[in-house]
Amino acid sequence: MKTGLKTILGILAVIVIATAVLVWTSRKLVAGTNPSVALIEDNTDQFSSSAVSASLADLLAAYNAKPVPPRLSGAASLSVTEVCPYVPYIQYLLPGTIALAIFVSAMIGGVIIFIDDKARGLHEGYLVTPLTKFDLIMGFNLAGAIKAVLSGLVLVTLGSLIAGIPDPLNLLRLARMLVMVVLTALALISMMFLIMVRVSDPLVPRAIFGVLNTMLFFPSGAVYPINAFPPWMKVITVVAPFTYAVHGFKSLILKNTGLMAIGGDLLFLGAFTVIALGAATLLFRRTL
Repeated sequence: MKTGLKTILGILAVIVIATAVLVWTSRKLVAGTNPSVALIEDNTDQFSSSAVSASLADLLAAYNAKPVPPRLSGAASLSVTEVCPYVPYIQYLLPGTIALAIFVSAMIGGVIIFIDDKARGLHEGYLVTPLTKFDLIMGFNLAGAIKAVLSGLVLVTLGSLIAGIPDPLNLLRLARMLVMVVLTALALISMMFLIMVRVSDPLVPRAIFGVLNTMLFFPSGAVYPINAFPPWMKVITVVAPFTYAVHGFKSLILKNTGLMAIGGDLLFLGAFTVIALGAATLLFRRTL
């Protein structure tokens, strides 16, 4: 009876000692020190002392075999959630490319034709007609706008196919794009006519084309977001029709929105066209 009680007490002692050893060594490990275990045994009972020593040796062997991974990692991780789907950069550049194609057509059409006719003396033929100043200006602007619309439509269709725009040949989508192309062409050609209305030298418009291209294309948001621009550059984006054209094309191409979503862009381009044509009519000289 006494032997069984001693065995039970020995087992309980091993459990208590093992628990204390694990707690103590864990604290030592967290503190960054090399833990060590000391066992003080009573060698009068070799059987019990050997059993306790063997049990502790097995526990330490399991403890030293493989470190236990932490349940919670202390390292911070970054989780990125995209609100909008990923847009390839070639698709992001397409709206600006369409607006640039229209702008190039506006630069080589419209008022520059009138300036070249003045340099050659051909303007005398239509200045002697009963056409009013507004008739002449509208004729040049519409002639240039037709070229700009054609170039814009080519970029809309072919560019959408090359860039991989979803459903590029949808008729409703093409109709909305046509409205945007026409208003953009009229606004840009009217702007060019207003800038060049008093110019007589055909070299002047060609000299400032590069300056206008740089001043209007890059601040328009066609390459970089407008929010990243410095304050002085944002002033240009507010008054330039190129900015509203690029924003409208981006909404129609990348988001496939309706005309209501770009109502502000369409309103600005229409109002800008009317104001530019009115100012150009007042400044236009119907003289030889």
